[in-house]
Amino acid sequence: MIVVSLVLVVRINCEECGCNRIPSVEIVDDEQLASGIESIRDEFLARQPSSAFNRLSATILIRDGNTRTWKRGSVNATLVAYPASTVKLMYMYSAMEWCKTQGYTVDCLDRYVRPMIIVSSNLDTGYVVDAITNTTNIDDLTSTDDTRWSSWLSQRLYTERLLKDLNLYENQIVRSKTYPTNSGQSPVGSETVLLRSPSSRNLLQSCCTASFMLYLMQTRPKNELDYMKPMLYHTLESEHTTFGNGLPAGSRIYSKVGNAYDTVEEIAYIILPNGKEIVLSAFSNGFQRPASDFYILGRFTEMVLEKFSLVSSATQIFTADNEDIYTCKSDMMKYTSSLPKDTLGQSLITFNTSCIIHPTLSERGVYTVSIWNPSYLNSTSGATSRINVAVTDAYNETDGDYGYVYNQQTTVSRWVSVGDFLLNPGRQTVYIKALNQQSVFNAIRFSMHPPLTVEPTVDSKGSSRIPYKILLCLLPILLFCYHF
Repeated sequence: MIVVSLVLVVRINCEECGCNRIPSVEIVDDEQLASGIESIRDEFLARQPSSAFNRLSATILIRDGNTRTWKRGSVNATLVAYPASTVKLMYMYSAMEWCKTQGYTVDCLDRYVRPMIIVSSNLDTGYVVDAITNTTNIDDLTSTDDTRWSSWLSQRLYTERLLKDLNLYENQIVRSKTYPTNSGQSPVGSETVLLRSPSSRNLLQSCCTASFMLYLMQTRPKNELDYMKPMLYHTLESEHTTFGNGLPAGSRIYSKVGNAYDTVEEIAYIILPNGKEIVLSAFSNGFQRPASDFYILGRFTEMVLEKFSLVSSATQIFTADNEDIYTCKSDMMKYTSSLPKDTLGQSLITFNTSCIIHPTLSERGVYTVSIWNPSYLNSTSGATSRINVAVTDAYNETDGDYGYVYNQQTTVSRWVSVGDFLLNPGRQTVYIKALNQQSVFNAIRFSMHPPLTVEPTVDSKGSSRIPYKILLCLLPILLFCYHF
């Protein structure tokens, strides 16, 4: 295992964000976005239960309507940090470029690239790195004075040269494998020398990685997009996104997440339900509580969207501040002081039996219902604090006995989705039941899915395919022309 202290963060001058020369795309730095994302970052960090979570750099790119202009705001834009598995996004691109230079299709290394991206396989990442750099680990290479070192290092810098050609490199380092991998459980030989060399461990920053994701999603040809996007797509509740639980229902996210040691980060291209497009890249040391903190950047994402008015009223949050939205059987206690820092609003309630949450919705629709769990129970004794959440929908009334069950102690500082439900307008009925121990309620979120839409398929030349019924009408004419 690599020593933790070697891989966390390097403080190089946090000068203004660069990486803005992307073909056919204009990136415009926006002072209001920069000021806004900095204020959100500061507010978010101030509300973290763990004081050790004190680093978060981020860049947001927002598309200006349907133009080719993207407005950008950053905080600590060029602060480089250990990227964990987000570096695999760069290795995916390098693999496609390598395949093309060999005269192959872009998916010639698919047997390794696909698991590297989809399940974040370190083993397959090692194979990709070996293939695109034409190197393997040299077990008996122990010093940079070895005559084999210079040649080996030059080949290993293949991905960095590609990024430099794109003007998307700056102060980043992209050359190491992720461990354990095909060359060992931990670095040995030339891999160890690589990590000992000055600034030779992988380091990424939010500014250039955001621009890199924009480059991939906005400038690459259709065949490459068709290959990349299915691998990068995640559902919002996926175990491969930390941003997802903060996005409104119906959002589409294409991303690569990273999580190792104390780091959690993600580079994402997001299409919101209202059609707005953004790129968000964030690097942090937010992984302080292994049981729950992988998902901790979801709330940061939600706060960013709220700050820049990127979401509509289709998502509503109700907190325990409003006593009219809940009714509890007994043993309910409301707290308005000494609250966990990650509490939403100004209060929470605890209970030992059950409560009914009954806010009012104004519109019929399919909603994702989520519960916010503050860190109230995180440090209490006992192995679990299980809660059952049951929702009455448009056709099925529940008595609260059967629903979504989860452990509140291991799901703190995040939204937990309890399901998707067709709900009528008016007063709702959501049962929350403590399962043999104290439970807590702080906030509930209803996020309505957008209406069903059909997007036309576009072929590689950019023209829409001819509908099936029109083809049937044209068939006799085509047959006549053929025989003629």
